[in-house]
Amino acid sequence: MYRYLYRLSRNRHDAEDLLQETFARFWRKRAQFRGDGSLGGYLRRIAYRTFLNARPRLAKARHAPLDGLDPSDGRADPAARSAADELDRFLLLHVRAAVDALPDSWREPFVLFRFEGLTMKQIAADLDMTPKAVEMRVTRALQRITDQLRDLRTRFGAGGAA
Repeated sequence: MYRYLYRLSRNRHDAEDLLQETFARFWRKRAQFRGDGSLGGYLRRIAYRTFLNARPRLAKARHAPLDGLDPSDGRADPAARSAADELDRFLLLHVRAAVDALPDSWREPFVLFRFEGLTMKQIAADLDMTPKAVEMRVTRALQRITDQLRDLRTRFGAGGAA
């Protein structure tokens, strides 16, 4: 649930706060859960609505994208990292930036589908939209990210330097 809220909020402190709010809301409304669907889906809906309610507050205090996380693999000696590791970090930063740059209406379904592994039907239920609308938003998000990475490859790819 933390990872889900982190992907939505793009900030670890906000995700921690949202997680606490989510479980507090769940606890207050626990009697409303009848077991008709999955508990995970019920919690995701509460978490998503908590995020939506907090979005105006979060937008005012927005921190750096993805809270400035270092995508390195944690090895102590940076000089020992291979060229492949450097390229992976470079690409990861650009993929994260491309995901961060997506409009919220595209980013949220994309994150749920690609990073959380939810189905289109689950996302549609969680976000109160049709599966077709979810599919269109995920497709558009993927196309925009692909275009941005293609531009990156053109600038830094095999053909030459920027």
